[in-house]
Amino acid sequence: MKPRILCPLVLTALVTFAACAKVEPVPVAAAPQKAKPQIAWFDGSLDAAFELARTQNKPVFLYWGAVWCPPCHKLSASVFSRHDFIEKSKLFVPVYLNGDEPGAQKAAEDFKVVGYPSVVVLNGDRTELARISGGMDLSMYGEVLDMVLRDVRPVSALLATLDSAADLLTQDECRRLAYNDWFADDAYTGNPSDTSKALETAAGRCPVTATVERGRLMAVATYMASRAERDALKAGKPPSKRLAGLVTRIGELLADRSTALGAADTLLSLGEDFFTAARQGEQRQGEELLQQWLLLMDTIAVDPDFAVDDQIYAIADKLQAVKSFGGATGIPPALADAAQRRVDAALATTTDADARSAVVNSVQLLYAVLGDTDRAYALLQQEIKTSKTPYYYLVDLAALEEERGRKDEAIALLEHAYEDSTGAATRFQWATEYVFGLLRMRPQDEARIRAGVLASLAELEGADRIYGRTRIRLERLDTRLREWNKAGAHAAAIASFRQRMAGLCMGIQEKRPRGSCDAFLSKA
Repeated sequence: MKPRILCPLVLTALVTFAACAKVEPVPVAAAPQKAKPQIAWFDGSLDAAFELARTQNKPVFLYWGAVWCPPCHKLSASVFSRHDFIEKSKLFVPVYLNGDEPGAQKAAEDFKVVGYPSVVVLNGDRTELARISGGMDLSMYGEVLDMVLRDVRPVSALLATLDSAADLLTQDECRRLAYNDWFADDAYTGNPSDTSKALETAAGRCPVTATVERGRLMAVATYMASRAERDALKAGKPPSKRLAGLVTRIGELLADRSTALGAADTLLSLGEDFFTAARQGEQRQGEELLQQWLLLMDTIAVDPDFAVDDQIYAIADKLQAVKSFGGATGIPPALADAAQRRVDAALATTTDADARSAVVNSVQLLYAVLGDTDRAYALLQQEIKTSKTPYYYLVDLAALEEERGRKDEAIALLEHAYEDSTGAATRFQWATEYVFGLLRMRPQDEARIRAGVLASLAELEGADRIYGRTRIRLERLDTRLREWNKAGAHAAAIASFRQRMAGLCMGIQEKRPRGSCDAFLSKA
């Protein structure tokens, strides 16, 4: 069995799939230059890539990423450098779309990708065929692509057939659904309850022998169901009868260790909503599930089939579960000490730059669970010295300073991160992080907030900027500024922001950016 990639990748998914509209020519980035072998990414525009796909009757393999993204580094190092995968990619038109390239956010919005990294397979007419889950056994990547080549139906069409037939799914059909990435970006998610029911039905239609595939589908169905009941669970209500039944099914899945390992990435993505449902359900059920969960995490943490960072994530998930169910008792010191020893060993032995960035991310999560801000701070300070994109870590450092109550230091770090960032979409993202920090920690410093917001908006100058991640960020900025001006004390500043935005949007006619332009601080 080859190494796996678990939840840190989070190759984002959709629950509805439709043909994508034609987009204007967008230059796609050349493959990152590395010593490791890499896929021969298409060198040309997106339009040219899809034209070549139609001409050669090949699907397009679209990879959406960013230079600062640690999970992207890991995907590149762990999957895209594999000889077998490179050979498989020749059956596709492989396209690397860097989120900071001109027009990239507009293209990404058409393809409905937000999170980095995302991997999508599309027909030459831009109809989506599948999303590839980031967490599966690496040996499955090639097999999933083979399944797409054998059956070019969109995965949405395959799911839709469950409404009109009671026949069992074939092994390949079951696998296509089970290894599709259903963990969606909030921006593009349909009704999670409906998707949950559809995937539960799919699990029941899989062949009896497809135990791992059934387990994966049940895990995603449970994730969707618990997400649909998030507000009720937060209010302290018990899970619905259906969700309680799904929690029971997860407990049964966890008890089957071999199947649970095959579905590990989907299980590790269940999230806090699931644990809340388990905690607020029948007491004995929750306690038994916790014990099974801890055993699975212990298995992953020492299993060489899992990468080092995934082993650290498993330890962090174990500690979080103990913390979540333990209440006031918290995490026993012995568990915390053992976790720290594993962290020390992982950091000492991981020297490859791509692998190390993934390990550092997993260690940061573990430290957050432990509440160990001192070690987290020291680690980030060390990584900044060698990172090619230190601005990525500066935001995390700022969060730790804010947690310590050192607001001036936190704001300075956020400003520094913005100043050092590069790339259109990235600079707007880091600029808004700086503004959000000011709004939280120095809401009365209107002059600085005004300057920060105007600098953020200036990053939107240029063609096709108000799309995708940037458009979503702009809407968040709108929300935060409205909250800041709730009492009307900053009306003049709000008016200046509105005026600046109107100037930036002059001449934009397309529906999506035009709508965001018109809505920004309208009637605020």
